[in-house]
Amino acid sequence: MPGTRLPVRVRRAAGADAAGVTRLLRGIYAEGEAFVGDGAPHSETLAGHLEADDPDRALYLIAVVGEALAGWLELHRHPPRRLRHVAVLTLAVAPQHRRTGVGRALMHHAYAWAERVGVEKISLNVRAGNAPAIALYRSEGFALEGCEVRHIRMGETYEDNLVMARFLPRRTEP
Repeated sequence: MPGTRLPVRVRRAAGADAAGVTRLLRGIYAEGEAFVGDGAPHSETLAGHLEADDPDRALYLIAVVGEALAGWLELHRHPPRRLRHVAVLTLAVAPQHRRTGVGRALMHHAYAWAERVGVEKISLNVRAGNAPAIALYRSEGFALEGCEVRHIRMGETYEDNLVMARFLPRRTEP
């Protein structure tokens, strides 16, 4: 059941947020239905990234509802010069805050950053069975760019990985 709609506060994540983000991600990994990877990063590793990454190359946001950490967003620009106009999105929302505007609020903050630093395309990977996430992305203007068939292996079964993207307006120089 979706959570109650309370005000969502979005801000850049700091090293002090790493333990809470790691707990959030561990819970989502435990659900076994959203992420592709093997598990959440260690909080010390994540704290290092939050403190050291170039703010024009990577964005880390958290969403807070009341006093609870409700969501997490990462955007990473590709290092090669020819790919710097592309950023890869990772989004995570706590189960009790899904379908309450948390994911959308995080994404809208990310669009502003992306446009400021010159990102023209935001790309993401989503498991084909994650219908709620796919619906959110489609409603935000993301389109399917490809399907990697049987890309995710879960024991003896497989799931397709969908590649989706949204193009942002090109930044014009004054």
